[in-house]
Amino acid sequence: MALSWTAWVAGGLVARLLAIASLAMSVRFVYANHTDMFYDYDYNKLQSYTYAVAAAAIGMAVAALQVPVSVYLLCRSKRMTPSAVVLDVSMYADMAAGLVLASAVGAGFGATDDVLQFMEHGVDYSGDDRTRVKDDLTGYFHRAIVAVVFLLVGMVLSVCAAVASTRLRARASDDSADA
Repeated sequence: MALSWTAWVAGGLVARLLAIASLAMSVRFVYANHTDMFYDYDYNKLQSYTYAVAAAAIGMAVAALQVPVSVYLLCRSKRMTPSAVVLDVSMYADMAAGLVLASAVGAGFGATDDVLQFMEHGVDYSGDDRTRVKDDLTGYFHRAIVAVVFLLVGMVLSVCAAVASTRLRARASDDSADA
């Protein structure tokens, strides 16, 4: 049983709106995460976390720019065939956003895991003060995983929007036949 044009447009719209919410939560968790002790270095400025925030901003911008197009397609799709150029731009933008978000997810998980492994096996934390530092930083990086998980959810939703865009583009050009 094939889904209708309206169902694909609505599915893409819902995926984009949920992706915006998830990516906004990711940015919020990155900036809300902090250490309890004062250090000379701000751990939010790790390049991987900065890249994750920039990728989330790009993903939100791409999704937000496509929401009006989706609403327009949802309202007008019964009356007229949409332009193939609009569907092409939507499809390629979704694919690019998914790629950027996927690389940011990898960078975020990779950096967090590397730092946690280094802290566990690479540094001697004997002594009371060093144990407090280790616990503080370990807690910080464990909370950082939450932000990367929200980024992962946003990436998956962006890929779902790309699938919907690709399906709409294929239907508009009659590249696929529905039974």
